[in-house]
Amino acid sequence: MDTPPPLLGNDDLPGPMCLNLLASSGALCKLDSANAYSCHDSDTLYGRSCIIATLLPSRSVACSRTAAWVWLGGTFPESIDIIAKAHYRALRYGRKINVFNRLAPNEHTIKVGPIIVTTPVRTACDLALNCTPESESLVSEIICMLMQEFHFRSNDCMQIMQETKHIRNAPQARNYILAIDGRSDEYERSA
Repeated sequence: MDTPPPLLGNDDLPGPMCLNLLASSGALCKLDSANAYSCHDSDTLYGRSCIIATLLPSRSVACSRTAAWVWLGGTFPESIDIIAKAHYRALRYGRKINVFNRLAPNEHTIKVGPIIVTTPVRTACDLALNCTPESESLVSEIICMLMQEFHFRSNDCMQIMQETKHIRNAPQARNYILAIDGRSDEYERSA
């Protein structure tokens, strides 16, 4: 028996209103006006990796918020974050592709289903490096969730961050991770 594709478009459904009906009933999560993925598929790590596989350009590594979504689920990110050498200007399924030309040693990545994704610890570091004042609250919450779910602390991040001294905002990111570590304990107690 063939498994359904992780993304469904208007052409895969009986009519154009079907996508909206299935999305409003909670069966599908819309990516854009013509494409969606099964909410059931997004409930598992493997399912989320298959969904992301259809969005990732070849020879790229899912990182930052995209990797966080693979690890944790939740609301689909508004952009696709990747580590790659090339630049991508075209939208993919209504999402901008953010390319980070950073080193991703093998010990910072792992194969999950059909994709290569940064490890949870490296994902937390990338989130801290890309954090803006506007996204600070959400990023803190995601990093705390990663720390709780995958049982790591700020010193695990510090080991990775020592390798990023050449990145312009690495000192701020290290301070940010250290500050979050204390909040991670509070998050764990409240969860």
